Amino acid sequence: MARFAKGTKRGMRVLDAGAGRSPYRKLFKHAQYEAADFAQLDSANPPLDYLCDITDIPVPDGHFDRVICNQVLEHVPEPEKAIAELHRVLKPGGRIFLSAPLFFAEHQKPYDFFRYTQFALRKMFEDAGFEIARMNWLEGYFGTVAYNYQMMAKNLPASVDELRGRGLRWKLAYIAPIVLLNRKLAVRLSRLYSRLEISGGRFERGMPKNYVVVARKPATDAPPASKQPVEENATKTTAQTSGQTTGQTRAELEAEVARLRAETIRTRQSVCDPLADLPLPSEVHTVLDDVRAEHLTYLKPENLQVLARQVLDADLQDRPGLIIETGAALGGSAIVMAAAKDPKRPMKVYDVFGMIPEPSERDGEDVHNRYRKIVSGTSKGIGGETYYGYRDNLYDEVSDSFVRHGIDPAQHNVELVQGLFQDTLKIDEPVAFAHLDGDWYESTMICLERIAPHLVVGGRIVLDDYFHYSGCRDAVDEYFEDRPGFRLERRTKLHAVRVAGS
Repeated sequence: MARFAKGTKRGMRVLDAGAGRSPYRKLFKHAQYEAADFAQLDSANPPLDYLCDITDIPVPDGHFDRVICNQVLEHVPEPEKAIAELHRVLKPGGRIFLSAPLFFAEHQKPYDFFRYTQFALRKMFEDAGFEIARMNWLEGYFGTVAYNYQMMAKNLPASVDELRGRGLRWKLAYIAPIVLLNRKLAVRLSRLYSRLEISGGRFERGMPKNYVVVARKPATDAPPASKQPVEENATKTTAQTSGQTTGQTRAELEAEVARLRAETIRTRQSVCDPLADLPLPSEVHTVLDDVRAEHLTYLKPENLQVLARQVLDADLQDRPGLIIETGAALGGSAIVMAAAKDPKRPMKVYDVFGMIPEPSERDGEDVHNRYRKIVSGTSKGIGGETYYGYRDNLYDEVSDSFVRHGIDPAQHNVELVQGLFQDTLKIDEPVAFAHLDGDWYESTMICLERIAPHLVVGGRIVLDDYFHYSGCRDAVDEYFEDRPGFRLERRTKLHAVRVAGS
């Protein structure tokens, strides 16, 4: 990247596609650096010049002299479309620097879709019309080995307690020292191979972690396929035929770019929220801001808005049935949903209102690791506060939070139901909307088996943990496999929509 920046002349216009926190801004301080990102991850950080998906960048054709796209392509669900768009925004003769992983752990979930061989990258670049100048390993095989050992050091059990309960019994005394020794060795070996990687020539046998592509858009006299507004093309044609130098004024062009940028933002919002254009009442926004300020929910504002709009839409569409939340924690999301609904519509909130139940053998290691941390007493709550599962009387605490935010459960037809889902979740009436936040396999499966059959057509279930916990994901995949009448939508959270009756 430093070499690519050095070869960029002063004043050139440079696009950082998928810029995140713009770590390369300083490298291109001699140029006109512009950052684009879809800003759905914690790594995204203003200032951004373009809030957009890199498959649809709101600029005219041939706008940039250089494009950099570092460790972004794996997060794009349509990589061919993204590379074609980067080709479009480059000037003829312009160059692109792109790196993408071949071997790397899942990260920035749920926006992690692909890994790339050199052959896939070459095909996508050539299909888009690029001339590849070079394609290299970003690091040698020693770097790949170092990364493997880093993962071992990070993920192998760090104590005998983490190995208990795995059916080892008397073998534990023999196996534990081997596992713990391997973890310590992995720490030292990762450092050794890291030093080997940076100390000498690259060792290119085996496989790299990442590939780097530097490519060029061919210089051509032929006009590129235009993505500019029809009005601008028409103006150019008129100017050419009349011999005049008419055209859109700078103010008109800037207005058009602003319109395209706003349209891109709306499109991104609609992908995350199917009701993004539905305005929420000011009192709902107030409740939403207040529960977040009090650390009553783990959800981000945009995810709370999705829940509130779904509840509000059920009323606007006269969709019959209950509003349900399973897994309330501190009650923040349930309070926002209750604030958005008609007080006459019944709502039920199910939770143990205490320590989360133990996962089962159907849950993966990620779930069991999380549970071990919780029961060890070391888990932290939101903002470093006491974890909700450690609190003495969570039921009363959640009830008080409802009242404090102007949602008296008795007056707003809200019922808090305490107990395990298998004991308390008994539905015998239509369901308009449900928010499922049960974390583990069994809790998720019980909720689906008892709620989904009662979901009305047009009703929706939002599954909070599908992209976070393996048990939840397995339960959802099993339940909806070959099950007619539902459509699954992969948004920020997974949505299950009832599209036909049983």
